[in-house]
Amino acid sequence: MRLCQVRLFALPLTEAVGKTLASPKLSVIITETSKIKRKIHVSSHCSKYSFCCVAVTLIVLLRLVIGWHFFYEGLHKFDPAEGFSAKGFLGISKGPTAQFYYNFLPDLDGIERLEIGTIKDAGGKDAKTFTAYEKAWDEYYARYLKKYPNVKKEDADAVFNRYLASLRAGAADTEKDIAAFKGSRERFLQTKADLKNDTAFEQKRRWDAMMAYRSEAEKWTGMLDKMGGGLQSDLGRLANPELAGQSGGIVTDPEKGYLRYLPNPFIKTQMKAMDMAVMYGLSAIGLCMMLGFCNRLACLGGAVFLVNVVLTTFPVPGVYPPLPTAVGNFMFVSKDVVELVAMLFLASIPAGRWAGLDYFLWHGIGEKLCRRFCKCGKEHAKECCTKA
Repeated sequence: MRLCQVRLFALPLTEAVGKTLASPKLSVIITETSKIKRKIHVSSHCSKYSFCCVAVTLIVLLRLVIGWHFFYEGLHKFDPAEGFSAKGFLGISKGPTAQFYYNFLPDLDGIERLEIGTIKDAGGKDAKTFTAYEKAWDEYYARYLKKYPNVKKEDADAVFNRYLASLRAGAADTEKDIAAFKGSRERFLQTKADLKNDTAFEQKRRWDAMMAYRSEAEKWTGMLDKMGGGLQSDLGRLANPELAGQSGGIVTDPEKGYLRYLPNPFIKTQMKAMDMAVMYGLSAIGLCMMLGFCNRLACLGGAVFLVNVVLTTFPVPGVYPPLPTAVGNFMFVSKDVVELVAMLFLASIPAGRWAGLDYFLWHGIGEKLCRRFCKCGKEHAKECCTKA
């Protein structure tokens, strides 16, 4: 029988340089019962790790480069010229989790916004209109009159009524086409649900059909959005010539999503809220990792984000559409999976205390809390937490 004990510990970068194995905390007893079979037993009152100077330096470098990647990805998305939207990414999710991510996108296929209803016009006659858009226009116009009381109401009414008449005429003209579009889409979804066929040809056919339906819906919703932008611009010109050309102030209820129940003056659509969460989240995660501040929480946050990235891209053979070969060839393990594993590794060790602000956070607060709540017993608590 051969007995071997390995003692490991973790130190800040300034203490780790030049140190070797010392201060016994973790005993790994390897008992060799034969030349073939070995049993490993771990017994300790707390878990410790030890890394040489080169390993610590590489771990800090890994933390910095991944942090910079996240930080720059988030910062780049703030550029208006990029026109970033999470819709473009979540909208092409694939695999068994695709529908889960589609549900985060309000009215992805435009069905609610293209709902046509019948109302009474000023003369008491029946008129067709896009219900969601007319409601949004009425709400915006009421806010406009309240915000700019000096605008001549006759002029504003003339502009608003002109656009409203155009909206209703458009609804009457496209009602049959939109009804046919919705009927065709419903039949497609029903067939997709009934036909359990995952052959490569069928996957491609369904994907292409889904993209075609979305494209057709965006043709109509895009036209209506531009019409609303024109209304806002012309009304703005009456209040101040500098407001001409502005748009984006008219938002329908389907676009608000959950925010219709949580109104706020800063974020008007659910999609915008998601975009802001991604931009600020990535930037904050990257900055915290580079500074070594709350590094474990930052790494776990980044890992959660990467899990969602992996599930949306779903790098599994046989799933259509495959990942573009321009960024590499993958089978199960994509670049996102590699970075995910690295993030989990950094979250499992005190990497933020090595050349990071977590060193001061730990010695200022964390060490005291560790001593207070340590489960190793009072006789070991001080020794356990000093070099944790």
